[in-house]
Amino acid sequence: MLKQEFTPLYPPLQVRAGVLTVDGFGVRLRVLHGKLRVEDGLGRQRRSIVLDRAGSALERLVLIGKTGFVTFEALAWLRAIGAAFVQIGKDGELLTHSVPYGYGGMPIRRAQALAPTTGLDVALARDLIARKLGGQRRNLARLSPSNLSAFDALRGKLDKAKTIEQVRSIEGEAAVFYWSSWRSISIRWRDRDLARVPARWARYDSRASVLSGTPRSANSPVNSCINYLHACLEAEARLALLAQGLDPTLGVLHADQRNRDSLALDACEPVYPAAEAFILDLLEDRVFTSRDFVELPNGVCRLCAPLTHELALTLPHWRMQVQPVVAHLAQTFRQALMHQGAAPRTQAAHTQNAKLIIPASKRSSLVATPRKVSQPRPYASKAWGAPRPESLAANLIACAACGAPVLKRRRRYCEACLPQARKERGLRAIQAARKVLAVQAAAGEDPRATSHAGRKRGEANAEQHRRNREWRRAHGQDAKRDRAWFLREIAPKLDAFSLSEIAEATGLSLAACSRFRAGTRVPHARHWEALIALIKES
Repeated sequence: MLKQEFTPLYPPLQVRAGVLTVDGFGVRLRVLHGKLRVEDGLGRQRRSIVLDRAGSALERLVLIGKTGFVTFEALAWLRAIGAAFVQIGKDGELLTHSVPYGYGGMPIRRAQALAPTTGLDVALARDLIARKLGGQRRNLARLSPSNLSAFDALRGKLDKAKTIEQVRSIEGEAAVFYWSSWRSISIRWRDRDLARVPARWARYDSRASVLSGTPRSANSPVNSCINYLHACLEAEARLALLAQGLDPTLGVLHADQRNRDSLALDACEPVYPAAEAFILDLLEDRVFTSRDFVELPNGVCRLCAPLTHELALTLPHWRMQVQPVVAHLAQTFRQALMHQGAAPRTQAAHTQNAKLIIPASKRSSLVATPRKVSQPRPYASKAWGAPRPESLAANLIACAACGAPVLKRRRRYCEACLPQARKERGLRAIQAARKVLAVQAAAGEDPRATSHAGRKRGEANAEQHRRNREWRRAHGQDAKRDRAWFLREIAPKLDAFSLSEIAEATGLSLAACSRFRAGTRVPHARHWEALIALIKES
């Protein structure tokens, strides 16, 4: 009897770039002996993979399809390691997704809900669409440069839009120029597959489907790819919004609609042109086959594996694209909330003397219920997870000073604002310490006035005087080098060194070195040679 052989349709299951894509029929996600077991496939072609909690490097599990089962224990397993579960239908529609960890963002959501009453929604809508039109213009210059003048005229009208309806109208007019330029593109098919695919698949007619009159239910391969990437982008946008404490359903540009994340779609608007540019690159570089797409009985065109897996691997890229947009939205809502004088009910008593600052998302006075100490972060995102570059953050936040995206993790300020923030924090610490000392002195408990402290201070002063006398006897007095010479020649150059470097060179305390660098005090002449050597070494 002949042995029947099958050509593998799917690549082996593996975590690539933090993404595991599961496809086919009869998908199973369950936990066995503390490990996540994933099974999928089509017919007799089955795949499986077993993941450990430590070292799996899993950040997104993307399920494509609607058949199979997922256990509650598997969802808890994913949440424990900080991974998100995303389910996308065969038609490219986002069905469901989970959040790796929660965030208490009730105050900022109040500002989000009040945006239509304060006019903030129009300003945000103009900004989002302006970014979108900027990206579309880059694609338009690539496809049809002759339409740029008319497109730029519409961009000029956007600054004068006063209502959401006007912003939507300008966006719609720009879309007519933009998508009409896509008719010049063509899809390359393998020669032997030209007779197997519908004739209309060889060209691009319109963004709207002939079946629905909207982008949904795509009947062409290009629109099917665009819808699929848009669904991936929507999933990442929703996860980023929840991480910032925003409500994905309360949009500013998209109207409220049941079972739709309007704000997630708003956040996707500036990134849509980047996804469409990716599709243009794909059309230029790839020769498609009849196995990449399938036409359903109702005429809908759907993607097939392994093309769906290849597009799902772009999730980390769209995550980095959408996070700055979400950080900007969160910063804008925080500014509106602070300017309105609103405050969390649980902290109303602490806002009278508070400074008007824009806090970041992780340590914010807007958070009514801060993270409890007993609730640790998911361990897989830290020591046990895959190492991440220091310059890339899992969820970008806005700088607490200027609102720019903060690229490094565990920071509240961008690189430009960090030096000033450190200086201000040091001054606040000095003021707080002086207040504590004043309170202790008033209560008769000044630690500086104890007999032990006085004895140590006297011994230190005596030792310094002894060294100064020995140095004067050995070197004498230099008429050319006096206090004015030090302040003129040495003190200005000390700004280039840290206090620890100055203290290591002179052997003095950080407090004394701080006064020397500021020019409020001048060290003894015996320390000048050490400072001169430090300056020459640099």
